[in-house]
Amino acid sequence: MFTSIYLHLISFQPSFSPVIPSVSLLQKTSSSPVSCHATGFYPERAVMFFRKDEEEIHEGVDPGDILTNNDEIFQTTVDLNVSSVTPDNWRRYDCVFELSGVKNIITNLDKTVIRFNRRERTENPSDMTASVIAAVFVVLIVIVIAAVGFAVYNKKKAPENSIELSVRSSGCGVFSGRNVLSFIQMTS
Repeated sequence: MFTSIYLHLISFQPSFSPVIPSVSLLQKTSSSPVSCHATGFYPERAVMFFRKDEEEIHEGVDPGDILTNNDEIFQTTVDLNVSSVTPDNWRRYDCVFELSGVKNIITNLDKTVIRFNRRERTENPSDMTASVIAAVFVVLIVIVIAAVGFAVYNKKKAPENSIELSVRSSGCGVFSGRNVLSFIQMTS
């Protein structure tokens, strides 16, 4: 009896309904392969491939393994070497994700939906130059504001009775308010 219960438990597999993945096209640089990445699917019995003109292709395709996520759902990736694909032919390629019990998810190879690294995304160097010029301009404005604020602070900080005068004709230098009165009395 123990053996039959044990065998029954081993053969038991829960019948969860399929979980549909999120499928994205990714590319590290403009010259690297395009990855079709599916994540968040269940069960793991899934197939993903690239096709051209609705026919599965194998040349220039590098399929990845199905990996488990920490939450018991799965992810997989398949790469397509696009170095020999002309820009006019990109739309002839699709990434297809097949999962039993679910309608196929087809993602057309379209440069506008491919996610790139941010640095590679900036194709126009003048965009970077404009950003640097704007940053330098902002720093200069902050320095000018700080200098004006410092001057105003020093002017308000100085006491009113310490007005400094410079006597150029006598060559005597700088006098404070009290010394000026003494100097005026001595010369009269």
